[in-house]
Amino acid sequence: MLEEFSISLFVIALLGAACMVAMVLFRQTLLYATRNAVAEMEGRVTRTRASYDEALKAHEQNQVRARDLEEERRMIQNQLAEAQRRLLSAQTDNFELIHEVGEPATGRRLYVGSLSLGPTLTVNQTATTHSHLRGCPHLVEVWAENQSEALRLARQAFPETAGFTLPMVQAQDAPVQQLVAS
Repeated sequence: MLEEFSISLFVIALLGAACMVAMVLFRQTLLYATRNAVAEMEGRVTRTRASYDEALKAHEQNQVRARDLEEERRMIQNQLAEAQRRLLSAQTDNFELIHEVGEPATGRRLYVGSLSLGPTLTVNQTATTHSHLRGCPHLVEVWAENQSEALRLARQAFPETAGFTLPMVQAQDAPVQQLVAS
């Protein structure tokens, strides 16, 4: 009986061996698939970490810039408040603003005129309808050879199209030659 060959035992043994090989192959396939999945996840983690680091760096730069801008805004507000305080002080102190045109030279005289500000002022291509300087008197001093040149220079510096009104200029002082000689 022992020597008898049993086909059913042989088939079972063969099936058992095939199952063992299939299990080893399945285990190896799972191992490779797991390794690939882990490598892919590690790559994603690396890319995500690099993206996070870039976003963190950009965020920190934005925070620094926001702090700088906030400080700059505070400085501008302080400067604006100081300018408004000075303008109010100037208006209450009744200052007179003197605008000078030209320079003293031989043969030139000093001509003086009153300057009025219109409802809309245009200075450096910027138009404004509200100006704290409206409350202060304005005086124009022009150094020129004659009255017509003085009026022309003053109106060129303060044109009516920009909202300034300069009706007339009058000689105020002796010529520069006489000032230097005396």
